[in-house]
Amino acid sequence: MPRTPETNATPSSSAAIVRDVIRGLYEGRYVPGQRLAEPDLVADYGLSRGTVREALKQLASDGVVIAHPYKGAQIRSLTRPEAANIFAVTEVILGLAARQAAHNIDTPGARETITTHFNAIAAHNSESDRFEFIRQRNRYFRALIEISGNDELRTILPRLQVHLIRNRLAVPPADRVHGYHNITQAVLEGAPDRAEQAARSYVAKTAACVLPHFPA
Repeated sequence: MPRTPETNATPSSSAAIVRDVIRGLYEGRYVPGQRLAEPDLVADYGLSRGTVREALKQLASDGVVIAHPYKGAQIRSLTRPEAANIFAVTEVILGLAARQAAHNIDTPGARETITTHFNAIAAHNSESDRFEFIRQRNRYFRALIEISGNDELRTILPRLQVHLIRNRLAVPPADRVHGYHNITQAVLEGAPDRAEQAARSYVAKTAACVLPHFPA
């Protein structure tokens, strides 16, 4: 299928290609197993072959694609066991972020920050714009990590999230909001154990809804 850049402007670096491929996964322009041929990407983005290769190298490093030297790459297809492992790691990581955020919730501005980002998620009820919901979700997670004060989580969680883009938003909207509400309330109340449990429970519930969509 044709691939269109995120904007009409010519991207200026390999980072623009990386961002657009990831956004394409959000929007369904790219799908697991799809081949990304170097000549196509060069034509689509108006960039040199070297810049395209740099972008593919970054995407491969993040586990988004499988690189084929001098030919291009292919969007990585996860098996059900691979997806289950990613969810298992995400459950632990997000639980830790919530626990540490609850510990640090009295940091100036922390309550306002997490409340603002939760409200943005709660206000997003449309199923038609998956990308916008995932943007709000990612902002919420970034806020949680910022409050946690754990710099290591800033690099780990985003790489895991890329693989969970393809979850088809299988969790019903009301259940999603309820899950984030439980996490937010526990964090706001400074209850680390409950915050961790709420986060882990939400990820586990999401996994139960999503994993059947992956091939065994």
